[in-house]
Amino acid sequence: MRLAYLLKKFPRLSETFILTEVLAQEALRPDLHIFSRRAPDNEPRHSELAQLKARVEVFPERSAMDPWTLIFDQEAGGLNEAQWSRLRTLVPELSGLVGTRFSRLLGEALHLLRRVDELGIDRIHVHFATESAVVAMLARELGGPPYSITAHAKDIYRSAVRPELLDKLLIASAFTVTVCDANVEYLKEQISGAAASHVRRLYNGLALERFPYCSEGRRENHILAVGRLVEKKGFDLLIEALASARASGAPWTATIAGGGDEALNLQAQARAAGLDQQVLEFTGPVDQDAVRELMKSASVFCLPCIVGTDGNRDALPTVLLEALAMGLACVSTPVTGIPEILDHGRAGLLVPERDAVALESALAELLGDPHKRLEFARRGRARAEELFDARQAGRTLADWFSETCTANSA
Repeated sequence: MRLAYLLKKFPRLSETFILTEVLAQEALRPDLHIFSRRAPDNEPRHSELAQLKARVEVFPERSAMDPWTLIFDQEAGGLNEAQWSRLRTLVPELSGLVGTRFSRLLGEALHLLRRVDELGIDRIHVHFATESAVVAMLARELGGPPYSITAHAKDIYRSAVRPELLDKLLIASAFTVTVCDANVEYLKEQISGAAASHVRRLYNGLALERFPYCSEGRRENHILAVGRLVEKKGFDLLIEALASARASGAPWTATIAGGGDEALNLQAQARAAGLDQQVLEFTGPVDQDAVRELMKSASVFCLPCIVGTDGNRDALPTVLLEALAMGLACVSTPVTGIPEILDHGRAGLLVPERDAVALESALAELLGDPHKRLEFARRGRARAEELFDARQAGRTLADWFSETCTANSA
């Protein structure tokens, strides 16, 4: 079986979980191929990317994937009778669900269909049940290989998600992975029983050897936060908690690492609260090597996630897995799969979302108790090894690919 990943953009700085998974799959099947539907952004690259041997093939410009040109391209064979028949059914089925995007996505599916045939691709895996999944489904419906999906958060929870389309994508998939039990339960409430029967839970994993346990050399009273500077991360609450603690005389300092749409607002909030760069540092976007160095020196990790106004939220934040692995005590909120990571009171503390007072109290509890931090650190590393090992997750996913490929061939 030859596997290809179909992704919107690859690589992406914020999607370390995809890079980790791809590397784990490549270790098991060296003939892996990657399709990137768009050219990647000009941003820092993780050093782990140098390990990747698979070819990353970027789709051509949209003008080269005009569906009507591809359909009537006699030199390439056009569509056969069965494909024409299926396309006539697909147009009314899907055009109402994806709207004006249908023509563009169909063009991408026809391009993909030809490329997988030329490359001998037997299976496609997609991350996020969004446009890439629609492209994979269209290609499958027109005679292409089976596909599977990993569903995360924005593709499940945002108010813009169409349950009818999600249902179709999951039913047509060989299987759909999602990354936490909370997602599984939510999906069961939103989709049909037929779609839910395709859903399996598999935690994202880490290459644990790259995130070694660290117990020495940590700065006193220093809080680290890492993530995209967007609403759902709740970093404004950390700034509020830090300002309150400093006003009460606490010698806390903090670093917020990442970039995003809320960067200017967060920096303005910090200035208004009197938090200069000596107290609160904004690093901007950083790669995993830099994240590891920051995690080695911090006292506590803080990720005060919230449910955004559009319903978007984190499902299983990778940075919390990384902090656990490196022995960094964590404070977060009970949003989606986070309780499955931290096991409140054993490997970290959870506070109600949007509660800066509770957040300050939990940070004070950990910063003031080195023994508790050490207990959480040891339990956190053990939990990371038990639940979030990329090699084990990779073997499980590979087994599912093989099982469903055999079932489709039977």
